[in-house]
Amino acid sequence: MLPTPNAPVPGTTVVVGVDTHTDTHHAAVLDLNGRLEGDAAFPATPAGYQALVDWAGSYGIIDRIGVELTSSYGAGLTRALTGAGIHVLQVNTTDKATRARRGKDDRSDAIAAAQKVLAGMATAIPKDTTGVIESIRMLTLVRNSAVKSRTQALNQIKDLLVTAPTPLREQLRRFSLPTIAKHAAALQPDTGRYADPAHAAEHALKRLGHRVAALNDEITAADQELRALTTATAPTLLARPGLGVHTTAQFLITAAENIDRITSDAAFARLCGAAPGPVSSGQTHRMRLHRGGDRQANRALHMIIIGRMKNDPDTRAYITRRLTEGLSKRDTIRALKRYVARQVFNDLKTDLTKNRHP
Repeated sequence: MLPTPNAPVPGTTVVVGVDTHTDTHHAAVLDLNGRLEGDAAFPATPAGYQALVDWAGSYGIIDRIGVELTSSYGAGLTRALTGAGIHVLQVNTTDKATRARRGKDDRSDAIAAAQKVLAGMATAIPKDTTGVIESIRMLTLVRNSAVKSRTQALNQIKDLLVTAPTPLREQLRRFSLPTIAKHAAALQPDTGRYADPAHAAEHALKRLGHRVAALNDEITAADQELRALTTATAPTLLARPGLGVHTTAQFLITAAENIDRITSDAAFARLCGAAPGPVSSGQTHRMRLHRGGDRQANRALHMIIIGRMKNDPDTRAYITRRLTEGLSKRDTIRALKRYVARQVFNDLKTDLTKNRHP
């Protein structure tokens, strides 16, 4: 049963914290002095979202709502709250040390989320998941899954050939693995002799070959869809040397539709794990790149640098100059990552702002 809203208290301002789950969300309301006004659970449905807003509003004017896991369990609630014009903030889940010390349940997590909002510890604006970049994210997710499955199938073909009967192994081993998969799909095993390992091996290889072919078609279709979407969404970024469809898609996913939530290129670099941070201790004074952030975005930066090192004359000239000056190759790549992060951020701002205001 949903809680009944109270009569609104005139002039009272409250903040709300929400602990999100698959089927239910638990909310807690605090006044601006940190006093708990109430807590309740709501179903994770459109009706439940509206009931949560009505219930929280019965305690006063809602200033901010902090939501945990805004890109997963709390995505639907975040869209509903944002659509209602409520200021939503992303709240990090409680760390393990605090959970071990204080214990954990839905009520305490919701109260902790509200306390973080009130204390100013939660300042991140959730990603906007209502536009084309959310489509890019979902298509990228499925494509990456297909690539992973194809790799597994190819590795299984390779493993099967190691123990396959000699005639079959000798027939296929001279080819590359993708070509072996094509030949495997064309095998014609005797369907009535599965008890014979030779025929069972052919049948297993044939099934894996068909699986690889189907995954190839799925990946090709996803690549075409992603190319169309990224070309329309981020043409400036996609035109940069070393940028391809998938690296562009990853940066769009990292930045999200509402790129204004990222205040500067330095903040974007930190989000990508490419911002320098001090690691000095005692008599050692040095910097290294931030080890947090979106590791997929950091990988995309690295792949861009590797590509430019091979094909871009300006990048090769820069590396030669810095190596001559005594900088190590690793530190040179770190410096290039920060430069590319700035370039990517500025191009994303150009493209996404243009899309928003034609």
